[in-house]
Amino acid sequence: MKLQLGQTDIFFPVPAALIVGSFENKVDVATIAWVGMVSSTPPTIGISFDKSRYSLSLIRQSGYFTVNIPSADYYKETDYCGIVSGRNTDKASVAGFSYYHGTRTKTPIIKECPFNLECKVTKEIELGSYIMLLGEIVETYIDEDKTIVQNGRAKIDIEKVNPLVYCATVREYWKLDKKVGTAFNAGKDIVQNELGERNGQ
Repeated sequence: MKLQLGQTDIFFPVPAALIVGSFENKVDVATIAWVGMVSSTPPTIGISFDKSRYSLSLIRQSGYFTVNIPSADYYKETDYCGIVSGRNTDKASVAGFSYYHGTRTKTPIIKECPFNLECKVTKEIELGSYIMLLGEIVETYIDEDKTIVQNGRAKIDIEKVNPLVYCATVREYWKLDKKVGTAFNAGKDIVQNELGERNGQ
């Protein structure tokens, strides 16, 4: 039996991302949960803001933003950046975050966040009381100590990143538990079983 909940915005988990917008000498950080990849070629991310957000106005003026993924250890600081306006408050400073300037844009990234993206706005879409921005990812950063080397190549260690995630509507922060499988590989057993059944094995 399924319980119908009607039209909702329930979707989980989603990144609890810190979005930085800047223009001239103004910088603001906002906590945004409506974040997701929308394309691989070119690598593009979508973020949605309530129209009243101060950081949105800065992004619109500069044409750039950064996406910063905090570790679960920073859940209080991340929440703070989502419940206080940056119009009259230096939220990053109060939360204990510091800015680091990347190489591709003038918009800073957050040093304490282990994973960061520099993005250039490519499109704006109005969705009711929200504005969705599409941003092409122009550079990606990962803390060096959050990687492992496999086959001579650095790979992100998700356990070390320990990303903070958000569960909408119930309004809860969670952290990831453990790896359960490898994408594009975990389902191969089912494929083999299906092929076996088709061939009468």
